[in-house]
Amino acid sequence: MITEIPVLAKTLVVFFMVLALNKARLKLSTCLFAGAVVLGAWVGMGMYPLAKSLASNLVHFDTIKLAVVVGLILVISRLMKESGQMDRIVSRFGDLTRDPRMVGAAMPALIGLLPMPGGALFSAPMVETAFCHTTLSGEKKTIVNYWFRHIWEYWWPLYPGVVLAVGLLQVEIWQFMLVMMPMTGVTVLAGLFFILRPMGKQAGTGGIVRNEKALQAFIWEIMPIVVVVVVIAAVAATTMTLRTMGINAVLPGGSAILPGLLAAMIWVVWVNRISLRQLWKALAGRELLPMILLVVSIMLFKGIMTDSHAVYHIRDELVSYQFPLIWIVMLMPFLSGLVTGIAIGFVGTSFPLVIPLFPVTSPVEYLSYACLAYTFGYMGMMLSPVHLCFLVTKDYFKASLFHSYRPIALPVITVLVSAWLYFMLLKNGVAGLFL
Repeated sequence: MITEIPVLAKTLVVFFMVLALNKARLKLSTCLFAGAVVLGAWVGMGMYPLAKSLASNLVHFDTIKLAVVVGLILVISRLMKESGQMDRIVSRFGDLTRDPRMVGAAMPALIGLLPMPGGALFSAPMVETAFCHTTLSGEKKTIVNYWFRHIWEYWWPLYPGVVLAVGLLQVEIWQFMLVMMPMTGVTVLAGLFFILRPMGKQAGTGGIVRNEKALQAFIWEIMPIVVVVVVIAAVAATTMTLRTMGINAVLPGGSAILPGLLAAMIWVVWVNRISLRQLWKALAGRELLPMILLVVSIMLFKGIMTDSHAVYHIRDELVSYQFPLIWIVMLMPFLSGLVTGIAIGFVGTSFPLVIPLFPVTSPVEYLSYACLAYTFGYMGMMLSPVHLCFLVTKDYFKASLFHSYRPIALPVITVLVSAWLYFMLLKNGVAGLFL
């Protein structure tokens, strides 16, 4: 019977449906909304629970917050681009290296230090400028921006997914950071070898140039990014200080990024002498509404996945199929990342289910399973068709969603295989002296 189809199979069918509809040139926001409705109905939510889930997630704080954050990113990005600051950033970094590939990879990596949803929008115009004299396809530019934007989130402590993982694992944050840092190195090497190297001479060649004035000029131009980081750190320090005084004043749901973005926008307006007319033009830009609708559709889809308990059903199905422990530890986070498209999503949905399965014979073995689970969840997130950074980058470069997956296949496989080998090394106590 059709009702006996596993939830895992239903979820995969809906994913492919979304991809197929998008390939048929329907707006991705429409495809995702249709996918949410179909999946909710298919897993038996019923008309009223389905409508209630859609309505509640539409007005949910996280949905509104994401829409505001992405909107601010778009406005700041447009102001920086139209004022010439984007070009100046790329130009100043270009004074430090003659290789456009280095510029194209370094810009999203730099932006990746900021824990902002859809932050790839910040670096996409910089990548476009870096490769403006090449014949690279939109798909290749998409992957350069997307891959190098996500080299830090394995361990960078400003990311909510890392904070949540550390909290659920109940380990010291320095231990988690120390274990996860090598995965950033693997990700960078995979990107250099499989993404940048094949571009060859088309993207130019050259080395690093030592120039203190050029470095100072570059730092000045990236001050909007520095401002965001400084404000986030200041907010975190303030809340921690207040907590020691018995005052619990924490901005909810990762909203600490909002003051930083507002401060960055003020900086951009002030330094570039943006007029009120230019500011209004950026706030009323025609690209804002489609992107906000896309964010809302993603949150509705994710909400249906949560409210329908699809991830839990998938967990139960894997257990009933008598999968080995190690496969459950890898597959649950991977599928959760594929479903949610966000780090805090796969950590929040899968870690409470898989952590109780981790052996606790030693801290190193325990952390080895944590590293394996997080990395597989992260790669699932990187492959997710509802990953916000992937979607907004693809839309920015007008690239094909289907064909954008091709350049990322080998880097993802490399990271997964490396994670497995690293797990085996950790499990056998190689890092025992350090943890």
